Amino acid sequence: MSPNLLLELLAEVEAEKRGKGKKGKKKKEGGGSGGAGPSQEPEAAVEGAEAPSEGAEVLSEAAAAEAAKKAEEARLIRLLESCHEERIRLGITAESQAAALAEMADLRSREWLSLREHGAAAAEEGG
Repeated sequence: MSPNLLLELLAEVEAEKRGKGKKGKKKKEGGGSGGAGPSQEPEAAVEGAEAPSEGAEVLSEAAAAEAAKKAEEARLIRLLESCHEERIRLGITAESQAAALAEMADLRSREWLSLREHGAAAAEEGG
């Protein structure tokens, strides 16, 4: 993934966040003070209109989650590319890495055997 795509995704997430804040601010229509007549009917209509808004909010959250997932994927890909470039720069190959791991395993094995021998000798002296 390119950095431009990541920037686009972040811009989309920010735009969705800004859009979410505006949805909650609706004008209430209706008459002034007075009886409980017509002024409550438009309020009921506004309340009824909130249901689609909630659905859009859920979709917006899903889109934000998807954008966050894609951004994390892009970050991991950049990290992998960076590690790959470092391996090339340092001259690390599969063969050299395998040899280094084998050497490390051999050293640990020798260390373990040495500790085991010293432990057995100490037990004999103490016994």
